[in-house]
Amino acid sequence: MGGFKEMVKEDIKEVFLDLNLFGETHVIAGKKMTVIFDDAEKRKRNEQYLDNNAIYSKRILFYVSADDMGSLPPIGRTIEVDGRDYKVLQADQEDGIYSVMAEEFRE
Repeated sequence: MGGFKEMVKEDIKEVFLDLNLFGETHVIAGKKMTVIFDDAEKRKRNEQYLDNNAIYSKRILFYVSADDMGSLPPIGRTIEVDGRDYKVLQADQEDGIYSVMAEEFRE
């Protein structure tokens, strides 16, 4: 039997990102993958980013498997989500899951 970390890694896709439970299919950086958008956590983190000069902005926070996405997107870079460009504000990795907060600007 594998260790705890191996069990967690299996649960990422089989439980947490399962399309029948929590996950949704979206196109991230040109690749279809299963993600979870989190509006409640996004509202908490928004307080860190109040210096917005854009006329309109939309923030998103999503979780995705590190195996699906590959490298963690660098802060400040542009990432395409469902055909729209977003600037990465925060990107964290924990036990095989990435959380990415990004913002779309329109002037």
